[in-house]
Amino acid sequence: MAETGGASLGIRLRQGDASAVTEALALVADPKAALDDRLRYARSFGEVRKPEAVPVLLQVATGEGDAALRKAAFASLGAYDDGAIALAAIAALPKLPDEVRPAALTLLTSRELSTAALLDALMTEKLSPSLIPADLVDALRSHRGVSIRSAVERIFPKTEPAGIDFAARISAVEVALKESPGSPYAGEEIYMQRCASCHKLFFKGGNLGPELTSYQRDDLGTMLISIVNPNAEIREGYQFITIMTKDGRSVSGFQVDRDNQVTVVRGLDGQDVTLTAAEIAEVMPMGRSLMPEGLLEGLDEQQWRDLFAYLRISQPISK
Repeated sequence: MAETGGASLGIRLRQGDASAVTEALALVADPKAALDDRLRYARSFGEVRKPEAVPVLLQVATGEGDAALRKAAFASLGAYDDGAIALAAIAALPKLPDEVRPAALTLLTSRELSTAALLDALMTEKLSPSLIPADLVDALRSHRGVSIRSAVERIFPKTEPAGIDFAARISAVEVALKESPGSPYAGEEIYMQRCASCHKLFFKGGNLGPELTSYQRDDLGTMLISIVNPNAEIREGYQFITIMTKDGRSVSGFQVDRDNQVTVVRGLDGQDVTLTAAEIAEVMPMGRSLMPEGLLEGLDEQQWRDLFAYLRISQPISK
C-alpha cells in the first residue's frame, strides 16, 4: 500500500512518513478541521512520538477549544519527557476548565521531575493547593520519591482520621432513606456534581467507572456498600493499578485492554493511555477501587434521599 501510495494518513504516520507527520500536525492545529480527525491524530502522537508534536499539542491543550480535544492533547503529552511541558501545564493550570484540569494534573504527576515542579509551584504559592483534589493528594502521599512525599506532607498536613465505621454509616443512610422520599430532580444535580465525572446513568456521565444503567440499582444493600465502602468489593476490571515505564513515567488507572503487544490503561482523567510491552518496567496493583471513599460526606439526610432517588430511577427524567 505504501509503495502504491494507497496507505491512509494514519498508516503513513505510524510508518514514520515525514510528510504524514506534517499533515497530521496541521490537522491537529487547525480549528476548522473535523473534530474527529483532530482527536484521532492528537491521540496518535501519544503513541507515535515525534518531538515536533510537542508545541502543537501544548498549544491545543493550553489554548481554548473543545474539552475532549484538550484532554487528549494533555494525555499524549505525557509520552514526552520534556521539561517545557511541565512549565507550560503549570502556568495554564489555574485557567483550565474544571473538566480539563484533571488531564493536566495527570500529566504533571506522571513523572518525578514534573511532580516536583508542581509541588514547588504550590510551596511558593504560585498555585493554590485548592487546585489539587483530595484523591490526588492521597496518591502522592505514597509516591516512591522521598522528597515528593516530604513536600506533600508540608503542603497538605495530614490530620489523623478518626476512622470510618462503615457498618454504622451504612445503617444511618439506610434509616434516613426510609424516613421519607427523595426527589430525583434534586438528586440529579448531586449526581452530576459527585458521580457523573466517572459513571454514566442512561445517557449522562463519563466512562471511567462502571456503567450504572444496567447496574443492580433496585438492590439498596448492594448500592449502599458500593457507595459508602467502595473498597469492600472491587468490581472486576476496575482495580486501581500503577504502571511504571522504563523511561520513568507513572501511569495509573484501570486496565481497559491487554494483549501480548500493548496494554491500555484508562486514567482518572478518563483518557486511555496505550503502552507497548517493551515500555513497561513494572505493574503494581494498588489494592483499592478507583472510586474514593466519602462520596456522601458533606450532604445532609435529605440530599442522601434525593441522590438515591435519582440513582434508582427506571428511566431518564431529563434530556
